Amino acid sequence: MTRFNANNGGLLQKKITVRLDEHRLAELEQIARREGFSISLLVRHLVHRFLEERKRYGGLEK
Repeated sequence: MTRFNANNGGLLQKKITVRLDEHRLAELEQIARREGFSISLLVRHLVHRFLEERKRYGGLEK
């Protein structure tokens, strides 16, 4: 997984809050721990993939 941080994804200037149910948060924590990533990095990666898919399959301007 590409590391999405200030070194390769631009300056990380904005902070957002994401609300999850306990089960989904526990799943993310387990994956993050197993893979050696932070939850923030996982979420940034998922957002990046989502936006790239939208560009590729329509619904978002390139």
